[in-house]
Amino acid sequence: MGHRMGRLLKILIAMLGIGMQPVRVVSVAPTLGLAALAIMLMTLLYGRPASALPFYQEGTVVLPADITTPTPSPPATPVLLPTPVALRTYTVQLGDTLLSVALEMGIDLDDMACLIRPDFAWAQPLVIGDALAMPPPDTRCHAVQGGETLTTIAAQYGVPPDAVYALAWNRLDRQPLDAVQLAVGLHLRIPTAAPEFTGSAKAPADAPQAFLPWILHQAIDTSPFVALAVGGPGAVNPAAKSANIPANWPYGSGHFTWPLYGWLTQSYRADHRAIDVAANLGTPVTAADRGVVLRAGWNEQGYGRFVIIDHNIDYITLYAHLSEVLVGEGEVVAQGQVIGTVGSTGNSTGAHLHFEIRDFGRLTNPLELLGR
Repeated sequence: MGHRMGRLLKILIAMLGIGMQPVRVVSVAPTLGLAALAIMLMTLLYGRPASALPFYQEGTVVLPADITTPTPSPPATPVLLPTPVALRTYTVQLGDTLLSVALEMGIDLDDMACLIRPDFAWAQPLVIGDALAMPPPDTRCHAVQGGETLTTIAAQYGVPPDAVYALAWNRLDRQPLDAVQLAVGLHLRIPTAAPEFTGSAKAPADAPQAFLPWILHQAIDTSPFVALAVGGPGAVNPAAKSANIPANWPYGSGHFTWPLYGWLTQSYRADHRAIDVAANLGTPVTAADRGVVLRAGWNEQGYGRFVIIDHNIDYITLYAHLSEVLVGEGEVVAQGQVIGTVGSTGNSTGAHLHFEIRDFGRLTNPLELLGR
């Protein structure tokens, strides 16, 4: 080993001497000398050419077949939380009555107790500043009669008793479910879906399945739009009927005419206690009977621009979603007088008139009272 090291030193000294000689390519010669020295040293020490040694550290060879592609995790399905229903509310104001609030909120007078509290008595006055909230959709109001129990009431509406019991507004949880005592006159909110039309041989005249048999029996050139239209100009001659009536006469006749000419798009039913008549935007809307304008303007509960007429014979009519209101509150209007124009204001999906008739404040079917 000592002999080999001696030779190595001699070679190193000689190469250093050569590498230090001036050459033309001075930037490359020292580098080549050092590289040659390194090769010789490796050959002497390990007995094999330095070029046989790898320039990197050997490791485990991984083949493509050894690589497994991880299975991607399925994307998380977003959980859609139910959108809370925005309940309509009304704050009691000075001068409000049960009837005026019922008209403003579009509910039946008999259902007003279910906006106030279960034990509300009709003789009690409204409290100014109280916020009255509409019951959730598909909720009925039931006044407890003598002899009724929670079980019999629930069976009447086709719902389980615990569904009525669970509603916090009813305040029944102060008693055990199997021992609930109901006072006569108590008003309960009943959660129940509105009845749906399932179809039968005796379909209503305005039901979709009744249209085809009807139109097939009409004349060949019959237009379905004209044939199904309701109301129409000339149905009543206001001037002739009111010739001998004083201009300030506030009483109606009780015989209602169609407020406009159009197409009946929705009839009266449990969850829509009115009728909808579609017509072109701007079509004149007339008073169905003589009376005094009780409300005229904007409604925050979904009616949009509307007019309410008190006929002073226990009947009240309401005309909603108007584009224009052409009468003022307190004004006496004649039957057939233009009071506004068809629009799509408020909670409306298209140009139409929402028309209600109330008898003693209770919503009734307009089709049973309108002249044909």
